Amino acid sequence: MADSAVSDAPVSHDDHAHGEHDHPTEAAYWKIFAILAVLTAVEVLWSYLGLSGPALVVPLIVMMLVKFVLVAGWFMHLKYDLSILNGRYFTILFAFGLVLAVAVYFVVFASFDWQI
Repeated sequence: MADSAVSDAPVSHDDHAHGEHDHPTEAAYWKIFAILAVLTAVEVLWSYLGLSGPALVVPLIVMMLVKFVLVAGWFMHLKYDLSILNGRYFTILFAFGLVLAVAVYFVVFASFDWQI
């Protein structure tokens, strides 16, 4: 009893039906992982230096922004999805999230009357 709906044709994984881009290699993911791990270690070490005010906060925010861009760009494939909808939709979406996160940090600083 043969099922006519089942095809014996080989399935090709070379098709780009899910996107018109090449995906990063495993080595690229490991490089980004290493960069993120180093940045995280630097952030933790930076917090133990005994600094205060802008000397503490500004470098931590810069490192946070770099990590956000790396995660959004590589692990979330934003780097490759920018061609969708003329490359504006995802860029605007994640840029808005980034600006919102930084704004929230500064609102929290202001609400506690911290001097940054």
